[in-house]
Amino acid sequence: MFIDINILIDSRKVDYDYKIKDGRLYISFKIEPNKKKLNIHYDSNIYDDFKVETGDFKDKDGYLEIDLTKNNLNFFEFSMKANFKYYVKLVYDQVQHNYKKEELIEMLKSLYELNKEKEVLDRIKVLEELNIEDKFLYYEIDHFINDILIENPYYKRLMDKMDDFDALNIITYNLMSNKPYSITQEQFNDLVEVSKEHDYTLENMWRLAMNYDEKGYDFSKIEEYLIESRDVYYLGEYISAIYQKNIDYLVDLIIKTGDNEYVKKVLDNEFITRDLSSEQIDKLKKVIN
Repeated sequence: MFIDINILIDSRKVDYDYKIKDGRLYISFKIEPNKKKLNIHYDSNIYDDFKVETGDFKDKDGYLEIDLTKNNLNFFEFSMKANFKYYVKLVYDQVQHNYKKEELIEMLKSLYELNKEKEVLDRIKVLEELNIEDKFLYYEIDHFINDILIENPYYKRLMDKMDDFDALNIITYNLMSNKPYSITQEQFNDLVEVSKEHDYTLENMWRLAMNYDEKGYDFSKIEEYLIESRDVYYLGEYISAIYQKNIDYLVDLIIKTGDNEYVKKVLDNEFITRDLSSEQIDKLKKVIN
């Protein structure tokens, strides 16, 4: 029902009950005897103010682990709030994973109980009035996804409230998007720059490229950083997966490094060389001969 909440007991997923009270989401579940470990994962980017209601346990960055052999628990409850980024991620996730109409309505109704935003209620009414029953939204009405759920003033306002790192997390959460959120080239470049400041830099850049491939954006900043990083693995992933790659530009950047060992690694990588012309390969070989 709620996205990005995963509860595991001894590595097995747990079904939970929930209630909403005073703008907080309360999650509860039973714990059977003789269990060893409880793990709770949630996205701390879209949920705030996590609180355990049945004991003095503290989470860290969206993760809580409890040793059940040392804590005799048969019931567990925690609560938290969903911030505005929950709606952004829920809707963006819906575009990628094709929720059915009724599923999305139920998700949005639960969100409305949490935040009481009139605009969320408006989206629910639009969905309810839509003349399709129990069908996948993406496949049935392409324009609805883009114009009503993503490209509308409410969604744009929420996206504008997010900083670049938040936006990067939302966009790169999915490997690729059929309909990525519309941004300017300047905003795209800002996302590339913020990627450099956080963990999984190259993974985020690659996913950013996957989401916006062949949609009119200049990828030169990504390509420059790929070569600067000297990471042959991600260069191979980029070249093999991205349609709008600029091979000539990448080859020139590789040569300009003056790093013969790096050039050798590039030439030894089949994921790279199979997309290069014989002329481009010969150009690289001249560097190390």
